[in-house]
Amino acid sequence: MTVREDLLNGRIATVIRESINGIRWTVREENDGVFATSDRRPDILITRPSPEPPFIIENEYNAANVEGDCRNKLGQTLKPDLGGETIETVIGVHSPDSLHKAADSDIAEAMLRNGEILQYAVYTGTPENFTRFPSRGFISGNIRNLIEFAMPAAEPADIIKKAADILAEGASVAAKAIIDAAQNYSQAGVSIAETLRQPWPLGNSAKPEQDNADREARLQTANMASTIIINALAYQQNLDGYNGIKGLAQVRSETAAKKLDKDAVVAEFERILSINYWPIFHVAKELLLQIPGSTANDMLEKMADTANGITAAIRHNDVAGTLFQQLIADRKTLKTYYTMPAATTLMAHLTIPENLAWGNPETLRGYTIADYACGSGGIMLALYQRVRELHRLHGGNPDEHHAYMMQECLTACDIMPAAVHLTASLLSSVAPTVQYQGTRCILFPFGGRRKTDNNGVVVSDRAGNPVKETDNKGNPIVNLGSIELLDLNATRYQAVLPLAQQTTLGAQGRRQNIEVSISPLSQSVVGMNPPFTRPTKHAPRKSSESVDPQNPAFAAFGTTNSEQSAMKKLESKLAKNTISDGNAGLGTTFTAIGNNMVRRGGHIALILPATAMTGGSYSASKNQAFSWQNLRNLVYDNYGDIVVVSIAQPRKKDSAFSADSDFADCMVIARRLNEGQSPAGQAHFVNLSSRPATKLEASETARAIKAAIRKTVKPGTQSDIHIGNDIIGFVRLETIRRNHRWTAIRIANGSLVDRLHKLQQGILRLPQSSIDFPIPVTQVGNLGQVGPLSRDISERGPFIRVEKYSSDNEYPMLWNHYPVKKADQVGKDPQKTMLTRPDSHGRVRDGQDKEAALLWQNATYLHINEDFQFNANSTAAAYTPQKALGGRMWPTLQMASPEQEKALCVWLNSTLGLATYWIQSDRGQNGRGAISVTAIPGLIALDVKKLNREQLQTAVRIFDDLKEKRMLPGNEAWRDPVRKELDERLFVEVLGLTTAEVAQLDILRRQWCKEPTVTATKKTGPTD
Repeated sequence: MTVREDLLNGRIATVIRESINGIRWTVREENDGVFATSDRRPDILITRPSPEPPFIIENEYNAANVEGDCRNKLGQTLKPDLGGETIETVIGVHSPDSLHKAADSDIAEAMLRNGEILQYAVYTGTPENFTRFPSRGFISGNIRNLIEFAMPAAEPADIIKKAADILAEGASVAAKAIIDAAQNYSQAGVSIAETLRQPWPLGNSAKPEQDNADREARLQTANMASTIIINALAYQQNLDGYNGIKGLAQVRSETAAKKLDKDAVVAEFERILSINYWPIFHVAKELLLQIPGSTANDMLEKMADTANGITAAIRHNDVAGTLFQQLIADRKTLKTYYTMPAATTLMAHLTIPENLAWGNPETLRGYTIADYACGSGGIMLALYQRVRELHRLHGGNPDEHHAYMMQECLTACDIMPAAVHLTASLLSSVAPTVQYQGTRCILFPFGGRRKTDNNGVVVSDRAGNPVKETDNKGNPIVNLGSIELLDLNATRYQAVLPLAQQTTLGAQGRRQNIEVSISPLSQSVVGMNPPFTRPTKHAPRKSSESVDPQNPAFAAFGTTNSEQSAMKKLESKLAKNTISDGNAGLGTTFTAIGNNMVRRGGHIALILPATAMTGGSYSASKNQAFSWQNLRNLVYDNYGDIVVVSIAQPRKKDSAFSADSDFADCMVIARRLNEGQSPAGQAHFVNLSSRPATKLEASETARAIKAAIRKTVKPGTQSDIHIGNDIIGFVRLETIRRNHRWTAIRIANGSLVDRLHKLQQGILRLPQSSIDFPIPVTQVGNLGQVGPLSRDISERGPFIRVEKYSSDNEYPMLWNHYPVKKADQVGKDPQKTMLTRPDSHGRVRDGQDKEAALLWQNATYLHINEDFQFNANSTAAAYTPQKALGGRMWPTLQMASPEQEKALCVWLNSTLGLATYWIQSDRGQNGRGAISVTAIPGLIALDVKKLNREQLQTAVRIFDDLKEKRMLPGNEAWRDPVRKELDERLFVEVLGLTTAEVAQLDILRRQWCKEPTVTATKKTGPTD
């Protein structure tokens, strides 16, 4: 007996119907006469309410027939009674012989329900011009996986893209109208800005560039206001007819002029607020009230057109949220990077465990999700959609629990009203007609606390400016937003925040202070892309009414220097005994908050700068961890199932999950250990060759990553990540330790990292060889003493640095990465050779001769490149003809003898020396690796102390012979004759390899020089 394809199609359709509770899909199988101009019969046709397009599933026992059947259905038009739309998406399924040979279709259906593996791919476009995902081969999965695949595969990407463009254009037009109105009614702009916590500088500066900056600030604020109003109008359209709510057409028809006007729209907003949806409509109403009537009436019709254009798309995607992130005036201060939907999808699918009893409603209702820096809510939405999806796939209907989830389970916090508005909108939109009685979307106060009267009204001075609260010493009283959650920890339970410290957007009534439980160890998952600002002084903000930010982390919303200082002081107090570190930035602060809040057995999911894995250090002499090392120690001590996802791309923007960050980042996902569990000391490092481009690619990438992780169980091994027949990266399982960097990130070639990690253990395995050569290695700290920090030399030390050098200078220094051009150096480039002349000298400050002489004892010949730009700098170490102090880029390393220093200089400038420096460096910036002064002692290098006398003298001879030969930048080692000569002589004459064995280094040179973080976007990498 066999099961015919048409019978199997019916059983597949039956299982699909039972797995889509709450989704308005109509599933038809084996229907004739569905196409307008063709008698072809689709295996399974799925139609959805307009404007969501239909799609088809074609099932074949013969894999060779799948593509032909799918292409035959692409471009077909449905009959008018089925919607009349054109088929642009067909999913091809290859069913296995086990289903074909089943005794009957009942048994085949049971096999499907029990997880029988299918193979599938999606075709989109037309028969002549289509794309296929995956590009080669099929994805393997059970029927639940197929349904998960179908949802994003059939998502109308063109509708979403068009909607984003429509919203951007419509918001821009409305914003210009607001700007024009504010020229005559200046208070309107100020009031809008107050509502949004955005600036509205009045301008009139004497400097044209300042006036331009002020105009840009006003435009950004107006854009944000118009975006929020349009978003509310679009949501109103989604609610049209529900519980008597009037859509825009009905509101328009009831006005005297048959046009939308401000009073009518505000009245309907108020009526909606009396029913529900306070988080969505309150801010929009307040903004609309600030716009002069004539302006509002003129712009509302255009806003309505824009809202109609995005109504369908906002059911699928964070359209308004994307624009919102582009419109934050203080975004460069706040570092509020927008997390792309594909990235949030990847995070959600990697984070939410699939092995819970998701069919049980109590599992869903007991699953709590939080983001304490929610931005536009993209991460919250993705996490919530994923748990809903899992509940639905296991037979549940998540809409039945939406009100409970909104009121009890979803916590989203921010310091911007617009962020809370949009997050609440997104979370509500997954079930737009379900009523709820409150939210956990929390607007935290930030900056100087405003004085209020007994009725809660802000007190103003005679000029109309709000009066700020001060303590009895006149110091400002401040709030820190979500950062105040640092004070919550497991040893000091605090059930609710004080009423004065948060404002919650409730479902009904006026916006007011409401008690919300913020309990430690309470969340099933905490997902965040936290701000990365560091509380250190840098460039001033471009506003005529602002001051230079002494603490940029606290410089938003026009805070004064005194308020910033008070905020920093409060943050330091709250952060005591946590990993929050001002030198690393707010990424450590929000990680500490997440650690406070996630329950045992729950998960954290964070997007952090790549330097969080490779930066920071540990000082053994001080027994102290610095900067990001504290974060890694926290994760090591308290979490298991650690997964770190990074991207190896030449361009920084392509190496980030944030939409517009100017640095590479990574995704860290981990499960909090249960009571009594010990750290496993392992982490899976996922290195992707590119960022997923769509939500479909992201969800399948997550599945492929999890499959590779399951195969990679032995530390030091790795597995390729496959989607179909395409390899999209690799997973490596590494042993991790306290006080060590996690370096296996942002790597394209897995075999290279394997070789370099072996080399750090003293084993050299060359390409095309199975022979292990022992190489004596050790930490640099065991070889010598690293010199002082540059600021201990000049900024706060006994010297004033002078940027020039001549042979009669008393205190020479090697400071910069650029050579000082002098007449006696014609034809030479000191920093392209191992022998490098000093470029600066120190002038002793008055009265500090003793301090200068004491500091000079750190002077030596060998200098380590602290900030190595691989595609520009040539040397990882430099040797000065006379002793010198090391500066900002070249700290000193004082060893037992100049001979040992020369030998180590040769090693560090060999190809393997460069590569081992690279793998251990902070690679947050493409083409660059950093090793801080505190990290240099932990750098693994050749143990020159173990060289015998002959080996050491040979190494010195190599140095002397090559010391003035110009070398190409590090990334050009593949074609550098000097580097090749150095390699051959070092490994043959000193370390005992043969010439033939050393020739294999050529492959390794090319592998290293091809790494995206080495060559970056330079055109000087290896050519194939």
